[in-house]
Amino acid sequence: MSAVLPVLGSQRGRDGRTPLLLLAPLAVCYLAFFVAPLATMAVRSLLADSGPSVAAYRELFGTALYLRVIWTTFKFALWTTAGCLLLGYPVAMLLNRARGVWRNLLLLLVLMPYWLDFIVRSYAWMILLGRNGAVNRLLLAAGLIHEPRSLLSTDFSVAIGMIQVMLPLMILSLYAGMRRIDPELLRAAAVHGAGPWRAFRNIFLPLSAPGIVAGSLLTFVNAIGFYVTPALLGGPRQTMISQTIDMLAGQLLDWPLASAAAMLLLVLTVVPLAVLNRRFGFERALGGGRS
Repeated sequence: MSAVLPVLGSQRGRDGRTPLLLLAPLAVCYLAFFVAPLATMAVRSLLADSGPSVAAYRELFGTALYLRVIWTTFKFALWTTAGCLLLGYPVAMLLNRARGVWRNLLLLLVLMPYWLDFIVRSYAWMILLGRNGAVNRLLLAAGLIHEPRSLLSTDFSVAIGMIQVMLPLMILSLYAGMRRIDPELLRAAAVHGAGPWRAFRNIFLPLSAPGIVAGSLLTFVNAIGFYVTPALLGGPRQTMISQTIDMLAGQLLDWPLASAAAMLLLVLTVVPLAVLNRRFGFERALGGGRS
């Protein structure tokens, strides 16, 4: 017996080291290609020709042009989140109520846009919203306009393109949250005399709040970093932070200011996700509690 115990102990030691050895290559790649570049960017944002300085951040928050870019980014992220929530909530409810093949078909329709690249979808909107596009033809046929006009390079074109890209993510987040709601609660409310609207308002909507928060935050975080859609569908007045970073680093070669803008973008994405995780927990917010 005493001879067997050391063998078992060494076996447990080797088993305990196995996960660490398996994770080692991933950890090295993570440190080399993610943590190290982020640290370099953070340090670069605090350096100037004369040494350590916060001049880049002072310029970022003290220049009207960059403040307008920050406001434009927030504006489109909020519009995209609100539009996706209004359009996605009914679809998520329909998904939650559907059964069998109908649910699978609806899920397939929701996921189909992911089969197309952002650039392809943005170019499709360029064709639809152009002077000779389908939208102008419909407006002319309805008598709402008397001559074709381009709807590109406007807030509307950027907002509609971003909403179309982010809508599937919102629908899936809402649907995951709704899957956790016990349908027996709604049946019990009906038995006690509550109508469909009252049951929805007092039971279903509050219980779907984690999915609403998760979907809204994930949509907002992704929308803040958009580049392709506003670059193709928008104009100078629709410039967002990601486009500004590309211009500062690629054209003006102002690395401290570009790094400061990138750090701001990082904070704007990490903080909401940290709040979501602390308030709800990712698993609970995304419906991990129910199969």
